[in-house]
Amino acid sequence: MAAQEKSIVLLIHGAWHMPLHYRYLIDGIRNKGYTVLAPSLITTGYDDSIVGKTHLDAASQIREFLLPYVEQGRNVVVVGHSYGGLVATQAVVGLTLEERSAHGLAGGVTSLVYISALTKPENSRFEPGEPYPFGWTDLKKWELGQDFARAHLYQDVEQQRADEALRLLVFQSAITYEPDALNEASEVRAAKTYVVCKKDKIVLPENQYKRAKAAGAQVVELDCGHSPFLLEKETASLVDIVMKAAGA
Repeated sequence: MAAQEKSIVLLIHGAWHMPLHYRYLIDGIRNKGYTVLAPSLITTGYDDSIVGKTHLDAASQIREFLLPYVEQGRNVVVVGHSYGGLVATQAVVGLTLEERSAHGLAGGVTSLVYISALTKPENSRFEPGEPYPFGWTDLKKWELGQDFARAHLYQDVEQQRADEALRLLVFQSAITYEPDALNEASEVRAAKTYVVCKKDKIVLPENQYKRAKAAGAQVVELDCGHSPFLLEKETASLVDIVMKAAGA
């Protein structure tokens, strides 16, 4: 990788969400001169192609997406929000800079940033005390009810942005979390930061702290709910966190 070349930032979105939900964060990182990649996961979408897909399918998708960049010698910071943290954990093992350097290869994942994230399937199925998103459309796809989403995902987001986010929500594969994970977050051989959202109503803060500790991640706290990327001040903080992870 050329000395002046900045790391790529790969953003992995959460369940029911699309990359467009994260555009304020994407724009903030781009404005710092970084290339941002944010593919849509195959477990999440509006059509029936998501049926039967699991987190392991999504991890394979991200791995295949990421591989050409690291093979070009590029360094990558991976950012995973909510369900995206689970996908990130599974996708990057073997592609970290540390692991590739051990084989004489340039490029790789240098760091992970988890944002109110899930890290393995057993903590992706909602734990005791965490509300379950009722609203089944059929036995193959989940639809997240808008009243539930407004109250638990966007409770501190101003109404116009929350309304827009609600309109963009899509379906999630009903078997997203079915298989066991192949890897633990602690096995990822890269620097890790866990952003704890202290007012999160869907991924409870006490569970976020547990996941951060298990992953061996540095903890950064934000005083907000589940969607800091829709809040102006918190988005600026996330940009700073990603910049630090990128070594800026």
